[in-house]
Amino acid sequence: MQEGRPTGRAGDPNHVRARDSLRTRIALWTGAMLIAVVVLLTTAIGAYLHWDIAEESRLDAMANARQAADHLETVMHTTTVTTQGLSTLAAGSDLAPAELTQTLRALVAATPGCIGGLLALEPRGEQPAYAVYSPASGEGRDFIATGYDYRAQAWFQRTIASDAAWWSDPYLNETAGHLWTVTYNAPLRGADGENRGMVSLDLPVETLTRELEPLAYLPGSRVTLVAPDGTLAMDSFVNVTEDRRTLDELAVAFGRTDLGPLIEAVQARRYLAFAHVNTETGESRYSVAEPVGDTGWMLLVSQSQSLMLARAHQALVLIALAGLVLSLLCMFVVRRLAKRIATPVQALTASAARIAAGDYDSPMAHTRRRDEVGVMARTLEHARTSIQRQLAEIEAMGAARQKLESELSIARDIQLAMLPPGRVIDRADHHLEVHAQLEPAKAVGGDFYTFVELGDGDLWFAIGDVSDKGVPAALFMARTTTVLEVAARATGEPAQVLARASRRLVEGNDTCMFATVLCGRINVRTGDCVLSSAGHDPPLLLHADGRADVLEFESGPPLGFEVHEAFPSWHGRLAAGMTLLAYTDGVTEAFDAGNVAFGMEGLVASVRAERDARDQCERLIADVHAYAQPAAQDDITVLAIRLREDGAPLPEEARGC
Repeated sequence: MQEGRPTGRAGDPNHVRARDSLRTRIALWTGAMLIAVVVLLTTAIGAYLHWDIAEESRLDAMANARQAADHLETVMHTTTVTTQGLSTLAAGSDLAPAELTQTLRALVAATPGCIGGLLALEPRGEQPAYAVYSPASGEGRDFIATGYDYRAQAWFQRTIASDAAWWSDPYLNETAGHLWTVTYNAPLRGADGENRGMVSLDLPVETLTRELEPLAYLPGSRVTLVAPDGTLAMDSFVNVTEDRRTLDELAVAFGRTDLGPLIEAVQARRYLAFAHVNTETGESRYSVAEPVGDTGWMLLVSQSQSLMLARAHQALVLIALAGLVLSLLCMFVVRRLAKRIATPVQALTASAARIAAGDYDSPMAHTRRRDEVGVMARTLEHARTSIQRQLAEIEAMGAARQKLESELSIARDIQLAMLPPGRVIDRADHHLEVHAQLEPAKAVGGDFYTFVELGDGDLWFAIGDVSDKGVPAALFMARTTTVLEVAARATGEPAQVLARASRRLVEGNDTCMFATVLCGRINVRTGDCVLSSAGHDPPLLLHADGRADVLEFESGPPLGFEVHEAFPSWHGRLAAGMTLLAYTDGVTEAFDAGNVAFGMEGLVASVRAERDARDQCERLIADVHAYAQPAAQDDITVLAIRLREDGAPLPEEARGC
């Protein structure tokens, strides 16, 4: 028999009424317990949601403000870098007006978001004044040709009087096509600090606010962008293109006394995050003031807590109703609810597995849900899009780096191709070995060497070190080598070569780079040697018996600072078996992991009299590398010149130097 069904007459004591059955009691107790659990859970969830919403609004506001400020700073930094590059190029160059205009147009086109640029140069010497505005599209405007008195404008006067570049407040730019624009203005200064004019680039306000719009239109979110002078460039609730007010004026107009700390933070250009209540609507909010780098702009992000709490209350009501239904329907509702919860979780698990397998193209499901599943879905979706964006950025950076490395590799090959190979000069039974080896610290460097065969069996040689590294040093090195070789072919005397090079390298050296140089001349037949130095380290003379002497003699100043006419000379003579070894400071100033230099002691200990010129260079550089590993090393250059004879030795008076 089934329980609860009558077993006999109505008065039969074995008959169990429905209200007294175990099923009813279990159902009532289960329902009561479920209701109690629902009440407790609803209360607990409500309390937790109040705390979690407050914390989430705080974290969201801080994170959104930081991310948006970083993006704005990146956009502005691109403009500042382009402006500074154009400023440096224009201030230090003698380009013709057409070349300046072409350069300006190219930089405007290459700057993301830029709608125009201005370059104004004051007259200098025979160069007339130049002032051209070049838009990103269309024809440019020559202010001088059109008679526009740009010098009388406030923005020009402020820029040339300023020591640093500055951002303008938003203004309606008729020249650029009736657009609300902000401008980055930078003064031009010559090497002597003289005013050369100014350069500026225009950005539409829309470029700065475009990425802020998704954040600005989130429910309960308010975004405000404040220009350096306090003017509102963007606000979620105010049309700033028609109402150009500051934040404090807006607060007074709407009676927002709760914005006092925010106004102070904007005026002081400092970070602030605080909770407050909107005195106009009574709404609880959490606001963040975030400086946009050092541009002077401020970003304000405010998140409504009341709106999120209202939604939470709605969710709580739904939970309570669902709990009551759960109490009444018991296992049926639990089963359906479990299935309802498990299905989206299973979908998210499958999506997470696809991400783990490298599939970043499939979007996440359930991102519109308002519960924890929706939060998880949105989090995974954000991670997916972030990974996609980062992979694209990594790919672009890798391509750019590969291109740069390829160009530097070509530059290195060109630089090394400029250097002469080692050789042996034969004159009867006299043989002069000359070999050099250069290893730049970067792809290209500033060390150099050169040698030229002159008439009557003479070898002219030079070794030097430019004051910098990398591409600038390589360019100055190429110029120095050319100047020295031209001077050497005109006059083989080392002192005269340095004097001529001193005059030539000072010309146009606005970067104030310089080079130390040791040059000399050796006669193959007699071994007669003449040396002159322009601030370079003294060479080492290695005798045939293994003795090593440092040739200390008076030196002139480095080349490139100022013109110097008199360079002292050292005269001596190489005997058979002797080696003259010249080097750059990358040898003696190579430091090991303990910051101890290789020094002259290491140099003397490394050389051997029996080695030929090539072996001498290779062994010395190998010893320097072995000593300095794993510490970083400077440019290293070694030049070895060794005299040897076949047959009778040199006369007694020719031995030694």
